[in-house]
Amino acid sequence: MVNRFILNEVSYFGPGARKELPAVIASRGWKKALVVTDKGLMKFGVAKMVLDVLDGADIAYEVFDDVKPNPTVSNVTAGIEACKKAEADFIIAIGGGSSMDTAKGIGVVVTNPEFADIVSLEGVAPTKNKCLPIVALPTTAGTGSEATPFAIITDERTGLKYPIADYELLPKIAIVDPDLMMNIPKGLTRASGVDVLVHALEALASIMASDYTDALATKSLELLFKYLPRAYKYGANDEEAREKVAYASSLAGIAFANAFLGLVHSMGHKLGAYHHLPHGIAVCLCLVEVVKY
Repeated sequence: MVNRFILNEVSYFGPGARKELPAVIASRGWKKALVVTDKGLMKFGVAKMVLDVLDGADIAYEVFDDVKPNPTVSNVTAGIEACKKAEADFIIAIGGGSSMDTAKGIGVVVTNPEFADIVSLEGVAPTKNKCLPIVALPTTAGTGSEATPFAIITDERTGLKYPIADYELLPKIAIVDPDLMMNIPKGLTRASGVDVLVHALEALASIMASDYTDALATKSLELLFKYLPRAYKYGANDEEAREKVAYASSLAGIAFANAFLGLVHSMGHKLGAYHHLPHGIAVCLCLVEVVKY
């Protein structure tokens, strides 16, 4: 059996990694960014930690901060219009899975306008043009979306979540900076951590698993079991735990980007869309029953 293994072009890990942004942008000749984030991250100063780096290097950008939890078709459509208006040639996604999924939807439709309805991208998307380059900076340790070629978009008319799979959606650059995750609330730490757990477990159980993905998933679980309880209990007072859980999330993301997921996520997306549950809670509710099955 031949296995395919994909990664971001470049990934940066560690406290302060966001400071690599100016060099990353300059080396690629990018001119103007659309920063995709949400109002909460703007309000509480998390996004500002990244914007300050851009300002300090005189990098041009405009902010689209209308990202919603479980991003919708109309949410992404508004972002596409904002991107066109800004005349941005790359995207910086700051946030959890919602910001990164929104950025992926924006980036791929801007360069493939025939999929403007977004829903037509469901499944394995037959795009012809490269996605607008994306730099992903996660602010939660959960989705691993900074390292995956997937996006989940909700159709508000039907309440259904549409998975989009296209290797063009893989962010060019992943910047995993634990400084952006220090003040995550306990509830989000718990839900996001369970999502990492399921990513790693389903990657291990997948029929597409390989020695490469098994190594990453196993290391993710090792870090998660050791450090997630500490991150939950002590939060920003345990910087090491926050850092290690952030790495666990990315490792699991790389693993399932290549091995794919299974029943827990398939059912979890449907449950979450119907009952408007946080994704981590939805997959948690499905995990035990799927393991039994």
